[in-house]
Amino acid sequence: MNLLESIMRVLSWQDWKGWAVVEMFGHVKEVGFVTTQYYGTACLFQIDVPELPEREFVLRRPEYTHDDTGSMRFAPAGAKVKRVAVLARSRLIGPGAVYSMTPCTEEAARAAIDEFVSRRLILLELPKQQEQALLAETAHEQDEEFEEEEI
Repeated sequence: MNLLESIMRVLSWQDWKGWAVVEMFGHVKEVGFVTTQYYGTACLFQIDVPELPEREFVLRRPEYTHDDTGSMRFAPAGAKVKRVAVLARSRLIGPGAVYSMTPCTEEAARAAIDEFVSRRLILLELPKQQEQALLAETAHEQDEEFEEEEI
């Protein structure tokens, strides 16, 4: 690599654009389309996080969800849930705040956004075996309450 190629390579990183996972000090993580912005002599990274539409899916691991009444409930893997929509947003960060930046494809970034961005989960349906066990447990608890009332 000659001197001109080295200079051109460094200059191309100064105006880098692309999808990335950006980790910052303080255990903060952002995922989105990153561009370099200059404001006078200040250089900042702008991270544009796309809108996340509402969608239904099946849990791959147990998670806390909200039910019809708004109460928190632990749902098992296999439960059908809905994630609420989140609006698009942008964030400007200084290079000194960046711990690491991992370039990736748009597809990988969108999958990471869906995983990292905290969104309210609404429980729609339990797995059939879990629902039957819950109904049996509720019936058993009601029987015990009825027996206690008779005494």
